[in-house]
Amino acid sequence: MKKYKIKYGEHTVALPADIIRHLAEADADELKALILIAAAGDEAPDLAAAGMSEKEFDAAASFLRGAGLITAGARGSSAKKPTPEIEPEKKPAKRNVKVVRREVNPEYTASEVTDMMRENRMLASLIDACQQTLGKLFNPAENNVIITLKNELGLDGEYILLLLAYCAEKDKKNLTYIQRMAADLVEKGVLTPPQLEEELMRRDEVKSGEGALRKMFGMGARALTKKESEIFTLWICDRKHSLELIKEAYERTVAKAGKASVPYCNTILEDWFANGIKTPEDARAAMDGKKNAAQVRGSFETDDFFGAALNRSMAGIGDK
Repeated sequence: MKKYKIKYGEHTVALPADIIRHLAEADADELKALILIAAAGDEAPDLAAAGMSEKEFDAAASFLRGAGLITAGARGSSAKKPTPEIEPEKKPAKRNVKVVRREVNPEYTASEVTDMMRENRMLASLIDACQQTLGKLFNPAENNVIITLKNELGLDGEYILLLLAYCAEKDKKNLTYIQRMAADLVEKGVLTPPQLEEELMRRDEVKSGEGALRKMFGMGARALTKKESEIFTLWICDRKHSLELIKEAYERTVAKAGKASVPYCNTILEDWFANGIKTPEDARAAMDGKKNAAQVRGSFETDDFFGAALNRSMAGIGDK
């Protein structure tokens, strides 16, 4: 085979080496889009130079995002700036989510969806995989949801399939529900498959522990208040309190306040957490004076203060 060399001039364009793995499936528009994005830098790609319409360019860019060759720039910006990498220790920045409700989705006709799938093989493969995951054939409206998740929210195929698999496991197969869940996740900064996996595990932890706590506090089937939900999440996911320790605090709450109170129980657990008390045995030892005086004094003073405050609140006529 005859060898050729690139003739470099004053300016050069750098392309990701991974494009080699996708050359067989990439079409002319997708290769044009990749070159335009690489050449544009911080400027808007010159679509006219490649003879491309904006719709053709967006469809090609969707393929490139799915292949992991480019990242989506900030919405509303004409430049295709790469999304800055998120440092693990920092909370990821929230995206501006344009689409939240089903009724404001871009509405593609069945023929338009067919054309998009014909032109973008990765999109066709994604929709097919989504149908298999949910165990049903999609109608045009459902195809629109998958396209919206990919093109409007900027989610990659792995993220979408992970979310669908989780919802299918929970028997939540309605794509309108899944889209709203996806928009909520993106608003909260859950942007990548690893972040999604961590968030879904956290939700399962809360759901698993919530049943036992509902039973303990006699809540029945009523919806939790926002405050109760936040406290339960704190106990289960952040503080990692054992059910036995929470039960110990619950019993002291009822003994002090005369009723089951989640906020009051939380003051006891917060005090124990601050003093390094992690087990019911530690709590009972502190009660018996086997911890240092500062720990015991702090715990009792907190209990007495909140107990008196709760009594005043219930009585409405001052200290009882």
